[in-house]
Formats: sequence, C-alpha cells, structure tokens
Amino acid sequence: MDRFIVAVLVALLPSKLKILVLRMMGHEIGKNVHIGMSVLNIKKITLKDGVRINNFNYLKNLSHLNMMERSAIEGWLNWLTASNTHNYGQEGFGCLEIGEGTRILSRHYIDIQERVTIGKYSLIAGSNSVFYTHTLIADPNSRGINKPIFIGDRCYVGSHCIILPGSAIGSFTLVGAGSVITKNFSDKNYVLVAGNPATVKKSYSEKSKFFGYSKLAETNAVLEMSEK
Repeated sequence: MDRFIVAVLVALLPSKLKILVLRMMGHEIGKNVHIGMSVLNIKKITLKDGVRINNFNYLKNLSHLNMMERSAIEGWLNWLTASNTHNYGQEGFGCLEIGEGTRILSRHYIDIQERVTIGKYSLIAGSNSVFYTHTLIADPNSRGINKPIFIGDRCYVGSHCIILPGSAIGSFTLVGAGSVITKNFSDKNYVLVAGNPATVKKSYSEKSKFFGYSKLAETNAVLEMSEK
C-alpha cells in the first residue's frame, strides 16, 4: 500500500493505538509519547520519551524524523516537507532533528530538502516562519542546490521569520520577528539577530534569565519530577 495512504489511515487512530501500530511498523517510539491526528509520511521515525506531536500537522516524504526527549510539535498546521523533485541524493535529504525540550508552535513551513537541525530547549515561536533548504542559482545547467539549516541550543525564533539555505544560528540567540536569515551566525552567542537581511543588533549577558533558566527549562524540570 502507498506510504501516504498508510500515513493518513494511521493518523485517524487514537494516540495509544497509533503508537502501537508505528512500533509494529519498526519505528522507535519511547514512553509517555502523544501523537495527535497528524499525518506522518516518514520512512523512519524516532520519538524519545515524552515527545508530543499535536493535531493537524503534516509531515510529508521525510527520510527520518528524530525528536529527542520532551520535544514537541506543539501547535497545529505545521507543514514539514521534502520533495523528490529536488532530491539530489544527499545524505541529509528529508532529515529533521529536534533537540531535547525544543518546541515548534503553529503554522510554520519547514522545507527539508537537506538536513534541518534544531538544538536543545529552543523555541520556534509564534507562527508563519519559513525554513528553506532548496534554492536556485544563476546557472542554466544546474537543477538548483540544497543546503542544511542549523539552529543551536536555547534559541528563540520569532514569528514570520525566513531562514534561507545554508543559514545557521548559534546557541543562545534570539531571532527577532520578521527577520530574514541569510548567512552563518553559528559563531555568535547571547545575541539578538534581526532585520532584512539579519545582522547582530544586541548582545546579552550570559546570566540572562531566558538563557540561564528559561520557562522551557522550568517546564522540563517539572516534567522530570512528575516522571520519577
């Protein structure tokens, strides 16, 4: 049976039955996982303990979804997709890695022609941000190029951001709403990046509450205590 049809049928099942079926299909699903009515059209699924995927999200044609402990696709109408049209055989095609405690909120679009990595305790906040890993170049003999996207630990990405192929955001970075990320900021930490194109606008102390003991960290500490 076509993988898409199977994914749609499985999406209609209650979470516990869905997890049982996914395990029978060979996917790795941890303890205390919840999967809402979302379509997971994915070759390999790895969901560690405490992961949540809420209702009405669409994950299309991915090679590998790897979500670490207590991470979440928390909102709805997120569209996370890869297209075989632009699959040039690279290892990272269709690979999405979401770090421990990281959350993705609502109505974001993530193009996963190349690997997209989001570190620990980060937040893709608000809505309508777009991640592009595929682009065209001014060469009539080229089909285009795919480049990965990397977001570090304890980052905050505001609403309506655009993150272009090959971009990287260093750990402990705030990305202002509406920013267009066009380059590698992986060597920048404890900064505000904003604008079109985005530049470093401000530096923060390492003792900032968001970075040192954010609400994300506090929430996960409570979860850890409740599981013991």
